Amino acid sequence: MPSKPLIRHPSRWVFVAASVAVLGLSGCKSFGWGDKGEGPKGSPEQLYSEARRNLRSGNYQGAIQKYENLEARYPFSEQAKQGQLDLLYAYYKNHSLESAIDQADQFIRENPTHPRVDYAWYVKGLVYFESGANFLERVFKADITKRPPQEAQKSLQSFQILLQQYPKSPYAPDARQRIVYLRNRLADYELSVARYYMKRGAYVGAAARARGIIENYDGAPAVDEALMIMAEAYRKLGIDDLAASADKVRAANPYTVDPNAQQGYFASLTGSQAGASAQGGDPYAGPANRDGRWEALAGVSMQGSSTVDFEGGTTAKIDSGTSFVLGAGYNFTNRLRVGAQFGYDKKDYTANVVGDTPGESFELKGKLDSMSLMAEATYNILAGPLTPYVTGGLGWSWVDTNIATEPPTVGCWWVPWYGYVCEGYQNTKSLDGLAYEVGVGLRWDFNRYWTASGAYNMRWVELGNAKGTPSFDGFQLLVGWKF
Repeated sequence: MPSKPLIRHPSRWVFVAASVAVLGLSGCKSFGWGDKGEGPKGSPEQLYSEARRNLRSGNYQGAIQKYENLEARYPFSEQAKQGQLDLLYAYYKNHSLESAIDQADQFIRENPTHPRVDYAWYVKGLVYFESGANFLERVFKADITKRPPQEAQKSLQSFQILLQQYPKSPYAPDARQRIVYLRNRLADYELSVARYYMKRGAYVGAAARARGIIENYDGAPAVDEALMIMAEAYRKLGIDDLAASADKVRAANPYTVDPNAQQGYFASLTGSQAGASAQGGDPYAGPANRDGRWEALAGVSMQGSSTVDFEGGTTAKIDSGTSFVLGAGYNFTNRLRVGAQFGYDKKDYTANVVGDTPGESFELKGKLDSMSLMAEATYNILAGPLTPYVTGGLGWSWVDTNIATEPPTVGCWWVPWYGYVCEGYQNTKSLDGLAYEVGVGLRWDFNRYWTASGAYNMRWVELGNAKGTPSFDGFQLLVGWKF
């Protein structure tokens, strides 16, 4: 009796195998295999490629999520290893400073021989460097030398390790410059403590702090004053020989303050500006970089409505509107600017005009054009980049009511190319008068060249035949270019 075949319906298996093959081929396409070498969707290559795109486009939050997903799903892949460094940079750019420090420590601990571990040390030092002052302290140029410099000390240690272990790193030159700044910063803090001890009569502590500055921060500008404090402290303690020794050392090493010299490359920069410099930004030196520079200004002025009463009983209600402003000025100091402004606007108005016959009146509606030219002076309360200010101006205003005062006049002349050309002209009622204004505002110099300001201004114009002096108040928004 013949044996039964193991597969009674081979055609059915052939159909199943073919279906699996078709699904497999379509699946390859749906998962993205062969898409520019990025690998299937959800693969290490694909996740890393998407994270890099987010990082380059500035979507740091999206990049962080994808790098974290990559590290969680494929912790031993080459893409995850590179992604750890990219994630460190994404944390830094996203201002997630604690996460950036943790990521740097983890990478250094797990990859001590990695060829780019110097980058982890550099970013770690950079994060601590930029943690030295908060936003308001940087804006208002607060004196941070009196605050314990824990972040500066940690930043110094990271940069020193970078130079000791990787002296040929591409980040070494920038780290050296930052170390100069950080040493001066630490010396200044020790100096502030020594001053405090002297003020309180703790001469032993003052002498010890001054000696620490001399021993640990040789070459810092604070050393000169430290020698003075040490000598004075020893005199107060009755140790004249040590006081004389300190005076001799100071006399043999005179220190001259050069107002144009920087204390290292980052002496005049805040933490955030120094970080921008390291990444090719455009930081600016000095408190606000206004002194001795011209400014070109442009913006708008949004004026409220106003009512003007004229002699004889005529009243005009002028609607609110927006005027265009152009100006220029010269900064004699970081606080004082003198210049001029030109403004133009077109507003709707409604006038109730009194006629020649007693009791007669009629209503007019139209648009008026006004121009003004003002000499103005501005005083900034603070020398820093963010400052309140007061301003005042004096000039002349012209107002055209567009009300005809006589029949139109037509003039014609001969043009060789066109023949006779005729145009009409009609005189209109215009007013002009002395104008003066005062205002208060807030200014922000956000980089070397550009500034923005906003102010509330009150302007008065002495129009002819007007009762009193009408006022025109409003908000002014300006953008300036320093050159």
